[in-house]
Amino acid sequence: MESLDTEVRARKTLRTVEYVESSGFAQGILPTRKDVIQNMLYLLQPKRAGQAQRSKEDAAQLLAEHLQEHWLVCNLHTIASQSIKKLILKMYEEFTRLYQTRKQRQNKGFTDRADKFNESSEKLFDIFCTDAQMRNKLEEYSGIKMTSIEWKFYEDQRSERKMYYEDFTDKQELKMMERRQKIQCLEQFRKLAKEEKEGNKAKEMKFKSEEQSDEGTSVDESCPAEEENGGPPAFSLRDRRKRRCTATAASGAMPLECQHIRMSIRRVRPGFYETVEKVKNC
Repeated sequence: MESLDTEVRARKTLRTVEYVESSGFAQGILPTRKDVIQNMLYLLQPKRAGQAQRSKEDAAQLLAEHLQEHWLVCNLHTIASQSIKKLILKMYEEFTRLYQTRKQRQNKGFTDRADKFNESSEKLFDIFCTDAQMRNKLEEYSGIKMTSIEWKFYEDQRSERKMYYEDFTDKQELKMMERRQKIQCLEQFRKLAKEEKEGNKAKEMKFKSEEQSDEGTSVDESCPAEEENGGPPAFSLRDRRKRRCTATAASGAMPLECQHIRMSIRRVRPGFYETVEKVKNC
């Protein structure tokens, strides 16, 4: 089989920028958006994919794993492979939509969008894990910590892209299986961390709902009854009032001098008029 260099490569031109299929990334630097598109062109070529045409999702998944391996060699932790896959598909679909635009519809709006896309294609395809807490856990789990030099290398790749990772070739000689296993372990760790985070969130929601349900309950109502332990039963304020009124009604006739205690202030106490007549006759 002839090498890729001697074969006819797939080429697609968007305005003045040509995208040529590529089977890998340049060593010692981080891939750009254009590199990712050119790798997708390679993976989707029938001659490269074999008899069974590879789908965009499968190609994006393979490319996402390849990108993770490339970044890990540079001691840079990335986002999850599924998130990388979504970014790849979104960018490649935008490229396909622009490339397949018919000439009749290539107006000024199309020209502006295409030029903007071509300009951004030279920038870094950034998949760095910006979540500091997650990154610290990944570094602790994998035993790989970013140094100040690697931070400078990452910042350079986002801007001028003049630096080169010298140890890349040596580190790339590691066994492919070891890197695959490391990625799988990191993905498993991400999954466990996500499940733990969702579990804690569900517990917080349950705790808040219980607190809200307890807001409308008085202290007497929330306290359990003590009848089982032989103590006095706990009643709410309403129940206590009801029991007091019932006990009063069930008791015998109350003395006349004590009836004013439960009489309404709008009613005249018995014997009031007789007392007034006595005072007048004095």
